[in-house]
Amino acid sequence: MKDQAERLREMANQIRQQIEQEFVRQVHRARVVAISSGKGGVGKSTLALNLALVLCKQGKKVLLLDADMGMANLDIMLGVVPKYNLFHVIQGRKNLHDVIISGPQGMSIIPGGSGILELANLPASDMKRLLVELIKLDSDYDYMILDTGAGISKNVTSFLLAADDVIIVTIPEPTSITDAYGVLKSMNRASYNGKVYLVVNRVSDESEGIWVAEKLTIVAQKYLDIEVLSLGYILNDPSVSEGIRRQQPFVEIYPRSRVTHNFKRIAEKLLEAHREKRLDDLQEAKQPGIRNFFKRVLSSSK
Repeated sequence: MKDQAERLREMANQIRQQIEQEFVRQVHRARVVAISSGKGGVGKSTLALNLALVLCKQGKKVLLLDADMGMANLDIMLGVVPKYNLFHVIQGRKNLHDVIISGPQGMSIIPGGSGILELANLPASDMKRLLVELIKLDSDYDYMILDTGAGISKNVTSFLLAADDVIIVTIPEPTSITDAYGVLKSMNRASYNGKVYLVVNRVSDESEGIWVAEKLTIVAQKYLDIEVLSLGYILNDPSVSEGIRRQQPFVEIYPRSRVTHNFKRIAEKLLEAHREKRLDDLQEAKQPGIRNFFKRVLSSSK
């Protein structure tokens, strides 16, 4: 009787392990997070780079894609000169593994191309070719962070609508807030069904960050019926510009600063939201990841 009970326990344990392994195989896909803004010059790329770095420090495998087609600058911010970039992939001369470069803390980076007109006006066929390459990386990373262009061009909109999550960056200036609302309005018209987050950059203090976030989230809820979740704010600190001039990530050269704490808090809130969202996705049989990102981009481009 005892032997039979032991065998049953062993069988139950084996079944449990098989289920867990299958569960991991099915749900381990990179979560695609697109970072955008209504206008340029609000710190979108700074957020993308430093957020990716903080996630790496938290043990996540991160792929940072410079998707600001034709106006890429992440390689400049890091002080690197990549031999190849996205344009070589689009041309079919290289695959993504050839153009990926290593960044700080083990981050992987796919550099874009700056000043390349063909990238800025990428046709649907070339976009599909790029995404076919991207889906091959799906199981290699926990996060793919997209640093998209500003505004509501076709390329930017395609990336936003296909991402699992979108982070909109704004600054307290009225024009920036209005442009951020314009991006939300465009996404709403296209029936975006992912999560939308907000980061307010260059605030003078905590109260200004909270006030701007509340203003935009309330208006989006009232007039667009979109729930925008605030991830926090980033203080206006001249040392951030110093990091850009030195071509080093801010959180690396000023690890104890208040602004670095802001970036860490934003990453923590995003990770917490994703833990909750992951449970919801499993219950609703939704799947994140680059593969499904690819499918959604193709759907939006029809």
